Amino acid sequence: MAEFVDMLNKCGVATPREFPPVVYPDRNATVYSAVAEAKAKAQAAFGAPASLVLVVLPDTGAALYREVKQASDSMLGLPTQCIVSRKAGIGCPARGRPQYCANVAMKVNAKLGGCNTRLGDVERLPVLGARRPFMILGADVTHPRPGEGGPSIAAVVGSMDATATRYAARVTMQRGGQEIVAELKAMVKSLLLEFYGATRGMRPESLLFYRDGVSESQFQEVYYKEYSALLEACAEMGDAGAEYRPPITFVIVQKRHHTRFFPKSTDQSNRDRSGNVLPGTVVDNDIAHPHDFSFYLNSHSGIQGTSKPAHYSVLVDENKFGADGMQLLTYHLCYLFCRCTRSISVCPPAQYAHLAAFRGRLMLRGEGGSDTASSASGGGGTVEFMSINPRLQKAMFYV
Repeated sequence: MAEFVDMLNKCGVATPREFPPVVYPDRNATVYSAVAEAKAKAQAAFGAPASLVLVVLPDTGAALYREVKQASDSMLGLPTQCIVSRKAGIGCPARGRPQYCANVAMKVNAKLGGCNTRLGDVERLPVLGARRPFMILGADVTHPRPGEGGPSIAAVVGSMDATATRYAARVTMQRGGQEIVAELKAMVKSLLLEFYGATRGMRPESLLFYRDGVSESQFQEVYYKEYSALLEACAEMGDAGAEYRPPITFVIVQKRHHTRFFPKSTDQSNRDRSGNVLPGTVVDNDIAHPHDFSFYLNSHSGIQGTSKPAHYSVLVDENKFGADGMQLLTYHLCYLFCRCTRSISVCPPAQYAHLAAFRGRLMLRGEGGSDTASSASGGGGTVEFMSINPRLQKAMFYV
């Protein structure tokens, strides 16, 4: 614990001078009571509400992790950071503990509202360099495994600051197997209201929407239904007699494809240490769609194996980014993922929505749910969705 607190301070996360209280729950205690006790002891020790609870788990078991997140994200409304004792070197020889503590510290800082990475030169970038309020949105839907049945979980995230580093999330349950985000209008409107409050009365002058997990056969349906939902959400944000209609850029992000890029054997300058093409490699002709606005972007450096590029299809570009602007902005966004010090393979808004959707799946439980749970029938029984606590509406609890 002392090493972790020291690492937080080194990473710029301010911690109290007093050592945080440690709770050793009884074997028969419930997870909820253990987290609630830690929250109460922290408030008693520091005279202020607890900001985060660090939970040490004995293993990587999914059941215990699910109970912790249900207790914290839904019942108590308090972010938690789980660590596995073996990986942290607790009760066993410590290997790579400083790096592990640094990685966890980045997640803690993000959950507390901090910023881990920020772009330096943004003047030449669309949206970020315009110095006007904007919002970057990401959306994804996670479905039950084949044969399981049950509902699907939809998540939408939206940037809340001028650096596009903090994203609020909205998570809902919908009919199993449905790819269209059923409550997109309400979720986007809620994020716009959150943005309005976070920026003290400002509304985004442009919207950039990254939609993850859609196949080409669903492009037309997604365009008609989800683009229309964005327009309706904006329309309801307008003042009396004044229409609110910011330009929207709608982008589909695809990761499930078989396209790979390889540098020429005679060109040693355009390959990284693992033999992959360099980060930032873009292909927007020959193998891209002959008529539509699409491109492949290899935004990350491969550590092992062959790097897999992401495929971006721009259905609507009312912001008029153009090919170069869209590719440049998307590539630079890939450096802003809060859990990594390098660029990632998919732009963070889509990845955050993916993480939020999977966190929402942890909020599902069988019969006997809480009063705050909504229910749906699936898989032969009633499945309840424990809604995310309103206290976490602004927090990046899902990272």
